[in-house]
Amino acid sequence: MKMRVFAGMAVAAAAISMVGTGTANADAVNPNDYLIGDTVYFNVGYAQCSIKPDGTAGCDIQSGIAKWLNVIPVTDLAIDVAFLPAHPTFGVFGPYGRSDARSLPNTEISSTITYAGATCYGGGRGAIGCNSKGHSFSFGWSGTTTT
Repeated sequence: MKMRVFAGMAVAAAAISMVGTGTANADAVNPNDYLIGDTVYFNVGYAQCSIKPDGTAGCDIQSGIAKWLNVIPVTDLAIDVAFLPAHPTFGVFGPYGRSDARSLPNTEISSTITYAGATCYGGGRGAIGCNSKGHSFSFGWSGTTTT
């Protein structure tokens, strides 16, 4: 009997892997529409973000939204060097965003923007994040993560 249950589960697992699961695709936007000088600036909800030509990605975040290591309240997160994980800069290097930048489209799923090897996303369920230089950060309703 145990062998029959095992075989049935194996067949079910194989069938699921062949059928696959549905995935949502984020709407990609043209970074040229967001260029100011040589930097892409964009706003998403409660954050003002940028991607610089060297792949540095960062966001200025409205107070009370993000906590680094889920403990320390922060108002910015950045990926600026490859040998460090995403981290707050505490404003030392100035602002990342511009209040006059265009906003990413607000859709049911996320919008993505890719420039200089960095990809950032925002929208959807309130999550905002960036991946660059082998690291990432995200923040929003589900908390804050940095790698």
